Amino acid sequence: MEKNVILAIVLSLLVIIGFHFFMSISQKTTGETALNSQKSRASKEIKKKPPQEKPPTLIPARKSPYKEKIRKALVDTSLYQAQITEAGGRFTSFTLKKYRQTIDPNSPPVELVNAPKLGLPLEIYPTKAPGLAIAPYKADPLSLKLSSGREGKISFKPLISEPLTLEKFFSFKDGTYLFSLKVRVKNPGEKPLTDQLLFRMVSRPVSKLDNRYVFRGPAYTSRGSYEEVKLKKPGSIFEYTGELDWVGYGDPYFLMAVVPPAGEAWRVTFRRLNKTAEEVILWSPSFTLPPHGEDEIELKLYFGPKTLEVLKKVGYNLSKAVHFGFFDPVAKPLLYALQFFYRYTGNYGIAIILLTALIRILFWPLNHLSYKSMRKMQELQPIIIKLKEKYGDDKARLNQELMQLYKTYKVNPFMGCLPMLIQIPVFFALYKVLLMAIELRHAPFFGWIKDLSAPDRLHLGFDIPYLGGIPVLTILMGVSMYFQQKLSPTSLDPTQEKMMLFMPVIFTVLFINFPSGLVLYWLTNNLLSIFQQLITNKMLARSR
Repeated sequence: MEKNVILAIVLSLLVIIGFHFFMSISQKTTGETALNSQKSRASKEIKKKPPQEKPPTLIPARKSPYKEKIRKALVDTSLYQAQITEAGGRFTSFTLKKYRQTIDPNSPPVELVNAPKLGLPLEIYPTKAPGLAIAPYKADPLSLKLSSGREGKISFKPLISEPLTLEKFFSFKDGTYLFSLKVRVKNPGEKPLTDQLLFRMVSRPVSKLDNRYVFRGPAYTSRGSYEEVKLKKPGSIFEYTGELDWVGYGDPYFLMAVVPPAGEAWRVTFRRLNKTAEEVILWSPSFTLPPHGEDEIELKLYFGPKTLEVLKKVGYNLSKAVHFGFFDPVAKPLLYALQFFYRYTGNYGIAIILLTALIRILFWPLNHLSYKSMRKMQELQPIIIKLKEKYGDDKARLNQELMQLYKTYKVNPFMGCLPMLIQIPVFFALYKVLLMAIELRHAPFFGWIKDLSAPDRLHLGFDIPYLGGIPVLTILMGVSMYFQQKLSPTSLDPTQEKMMLFMPVIFTVLFINFPSGLVLYWLTNNLLSIFQQLITNKMLARSR
């Protein structure tokens, strides 16, 4: 392959990797000022909303102004434990029993309610009386313990009935993260009443993954189409009106979602409150109640892990929340393959190795052709040098002679880089899977590698500046990449060849804080590549 072509491919690959890893994920921002916008499913256009339609300001949700004694109802199932305060019938806690905050088995369970000073899920209030969001209720029963797939309910009867009476009924079932909330709206007055109910939820990221690499924030799905809402600055607002499958807040590992009734156009407002917390407000369709009339709205709620298998069983297109960005169509099959290998090995590290081997086998013919082409180009290099010396001043004639040379020896100068270009989407897709799949969170491999979603560090009893421990897997990856390059045929001149040997150093530094699962994939891929190169070199030597 021409040296300029090789350099162009290498530089292109570095640009892609650098852009992907060091630049922020493309943002759907509202710009410098807050923007009230509505995204119509029919026209796909964003339109400004009149200022008077902004959500009303809530009474601060930190403390109830009412003097009634406030208690908390407890819900305990095999999957989670939740607390619901009688001040508004809101969740003050929702912990997931099967997921810990750290790899320490004694660490606290993951808490999904993490912004109590800004708002609790789920605050419900009419537009004309936002104070009802934290009005006092009486819970019955105060304790609900479920097991063996049993179901149970907790009702919240309001102690305040003006201007509306809002009764709340929660229904839970053991063995699932999905539960329901029925809101009964009553008009106690003597005149018809027209209003809307607002369902408000505030959250911040549960996981500590860097948001340069992954999405953390509000999202929604409408008719199966998944959309992430990325608000850049505090005060930024984005709105959507239409049929919603669900709306909620999530990070790569966990999701809090609300599923409104189907078949109606709901409005949802997303707002960034500060650097980390964001607000989701779901507006019900407008309703009119006659004197002493009533109506009901039933929502489904999902508070739990973003496990593809679990979300598919739940339905409501919640599985769309497991989204790997641009390469999602490639990433999903890779995730299924990873889960398949795990079912038979019980170790995600081994599953990664087997998946890497499978990918390598699938690309084996292409890589074989690439190595053969590169070897032939290396053998033709002396002739190419002579042609350049002879026709160096006549580019058109030089290109003509080179094309004739390639035709005579049946060499495609681009075949050496084609397999690499084809494999780039697979690499990026697998990168996303290994970074974002909850299956790898706190998943051990062996020895010192206790968490495949975290960088590998071998601790020796003392701290190493910046690193903490020795990145053994990353160093091995760099060494394997060095030997792989030494084995690869090249047509570069000696100076450029020496420069290329710095690539393993660059990649070692680049990967030093990447998840150990991704480093394991790259190391395995390098070793298999070395193995294939050795086989190809022997086959070519025999054919001479």
